[in-house]
Order: sequence, then C-alpha cells, then structure tokens
Amino acid sequence: MNILKQQLMKIEMVRTLFSLKGNARACLLPEPLWGIPYNLQAPYASLYMAALGLSPAQIGMVASINIVSQVIFAVLSGVITDKLGRRWTTVIFDTLSWSVPEFIWMLSQDFRWFVAGALFNGIWRVTETSWDLLLVDDMRNEEIMPAFSLTQMLGLISAFIAPLSKFAIDAFGFVPTMRVLYGTAGVSMTIKFLIVHAFAKETQIGLRRMEATKDKSILTLLYECKDVYLKQVLSRRMLLTFGILASYTLVTTLSNTYWALLVCSDMGISESNVVLFSTLKSFVTLICTVALTARIAHMPARTSILGGIALYIVSILLLLLAPGGVLLVPLLIASSVLEAASLAILMPTTRSLMLINAGQEERARVCGLIYATIALLTAVFPGLIGQLAEISLRLPFFVCIALFLFAGLLTHMLSRLPQDGQIP
Repeated sequence: MNILKQQLMKIEMVRTLFSLKGNARACLLPEPLWGIPYNLQAPYASLYMAALGLSPAQIGMVASINIVSQVIFAVLSGVITDKLGRRWTTVIFDTLSWSVPEFIWMLSQDFRWFVAGALFNGIWRVTETSWDLLLVDDMRNEEIMPAFSLTQMLGLISAFIAPLSKFAIDAFGFVPTMRVLYGTAGVSMTIKFLIVHAFAKETQIGLRRMEATKDKSILTLLYECKDVYLKQVLSRRMLLTFGILASYTLVTTLSNTYWALLVCSDMGISESNVVLFSTLKSFVTLICTVALTARIAHMPARTSILGGIALYIVSILLLLLAPGGVLLVPLLIASSVLEAASLAILMPTTRSLMLINAGQEERARVCGLIYATIALLTAVFPGLIGQLAEISLRLPFFVCIALFLFAGLLTHMLSRLPQDGQIP
C-alpha cells in the first residue's frame, strides 16, 4: 500500500489533490456528487428529448432558449455574487439551476417541459461566476489552471460507473431509466451544494465586495456595470479572449446536442451503446488531465489552445468521414479519443485564460459580463443550426470546424499582444 501511495504521489495532480486546503478542498472534493450523475445522463439528453417526441429543430430551440436564459443571468451574475457573496450565491443559485430542472426533466412529457427546464438551467451562469470565484479568489495565478484541471478530473470519476446506465436501459427501457437518472441527479447535486456551503468560507475579495456593495441596490450596481464593460471587457485583450471562449462554448454545445443523434440516427449505433463512447471519452479525458496538466501549466496558452483545437478538428473529421461496416466503430473510437484529449487541454486553459485576464477586484462583474456577452453572441446559433440539422445531422459539425478555425485565428492574435503579466 505504501509503495502504491509513493507512486501515486509522484503524479503532480495527485499531490495537488492531497494538498487541498480551505475553499479548494470544500469546492473540489464533493465535485463527484455533481459530476457522476451529470455524466450518466448527459450523453442521452438529446435522445431523451427525441424519445418524448421533440424534432431536431425543437431540440435546437430548447438549446437556444437555454442560452437566452444564460444571457439574462450572466448579466446579473457579477452583481448578485458581489452583493450576496460567493458562498451564499453558490448554494442558492446552484439549487435553482440544477436541482429544480433535474426534477423537471424527470417528469417531462413534451416540449413545454423542456422549455421550463431550459429556463431554470440557464441560471447556472450565476454560479459559474460565484463558484469559480469561491474556488480561486484566494489563489495565486499559477494555481488557477491546476485547480480547474482537478475540477475536471473529479467530475470525470463517473467514467468508471457510467456503463451501468446501459444495463439499466437494456433492462428497464430508455425513458424510465432516464427519469430515474434525472431524479437521482437532483438529490445527489443538492447534497453536494449543501456540503460546499457548509465547509466553504467567504473569500477575502468577496468580503470586500460585499462591504462595498451593501448600501447599493441591484439596479445601481447593474448601471455601474457599463463602466466596467467599457473599461475592461471591451479592451482588445478581453475581446479576443471571449471570442475564443464563445467559439469553444458553441462547439461543445453543438457537439453535446447532436453527437448522439448523429451516431444513432445516421450510423446505426444503438441508444444503449452511446454511453460506452461517453465512458471512453470520460476515461481518456481523465487520463489526459492527470498526465498533461503539469506540462500544460508551463506552456504558453497559445500552444495548448491551438493544439487542443487541432485535435478536436481531426476528431470531427474522423466522425464525419466514418464509413459503415467494420471501420465504423474503430473510427468512432479514434474520434472519441481525440475529442477527449482536446477537451482535457481546452477546458482548464480557456477558463483560466479568462479569470487571469479579468484581474482580481472586479472578477465577478467582468466574468459575468463576459459570460453574458458570450451567451448573447451564441444564443441564436443552436436554433438556426437546428434547421440545418433537419437537412442533415452532419451539418452542425461542419459549423464546429469553422468555429474552431476562427478560434485558432483569435488565439494567434491574442498571443501577439503585449503580455503585461497576463497569459501569453
């Protein structure tokens, strides 16, 4: 046992995990209570909607409605986080954005239920700001990317139990199993939110922002956001940064929405086998996160982002070019492996890119406004691309390639700006 522990402690990510203290420990250790149920259900979300009678266009419309909700709450997120504090904002709005919609999805009957779930789920933009800041406010800049890599790693523990959903679907049917998965997720996630709230403490920056905003109304704080937006968000560096983030967000949204539909409807993969590819992606992402984080943390952001984009584009090309017959499954496996490796690089890099470039004192409002801008820019796309999906389920993936080529160009432009202590 001691030999195994010694070998594990040679891995930087494992050493980081065991050295967690304070808010990092409180935020990260309960993460599997969210990640496991989420990853069990996520591969089937679009198939579940289709099974309850939604068309590809309606599925795209649900995604667009979700993004509109995100726009509204992303605008409010920085103000709410400063006013209520990182800790209280996280528990209140995590419950509204995840616990409530999980139970709505469990009971869903038709399009209207999914619209309601999408509206509530869009509230997660508030806790994207508050939870991130609860985690990183008291960290040094060089600690931020490893923290997000740990977040990804802990959320992917579901890779080892996700195949159980396949056996449940085979035994009990697709829709009944999904209803149980959504209900279980609602309970598990709520427990996680309460644990974080119980053991985390308000950050020093959070306390200062609460004191600075205690005598100001929400409307006053929102009005003041215009100065933050004009001064910081519309700087050239931040414009390029959220262009990259917007492209990444839209690509992952489209891929999550249409991948399962494509491989099931056009390629003949059974619904119950989708989870096997999801499990493979989770496992590869987990391995890459453990193996690559230390290297990525010391690489220029330009190198890691362009490398991740290249891997993702190759994975999409393999998906689109996969023929039928005996080559289909091997090519889908290769595509899934490359996609997972790219996400292991891109997720922590893009999130840390924004948080570091946003500065410290105004992180809440800057991040909220950036998330709002990203959501606004991407709001109409899923609905429009849903119309393309009615023609062919392959077309959304050609859009993904174009978006990542654009993100690569923005990354190159960002790398040529003066550094000023920011991410190169």
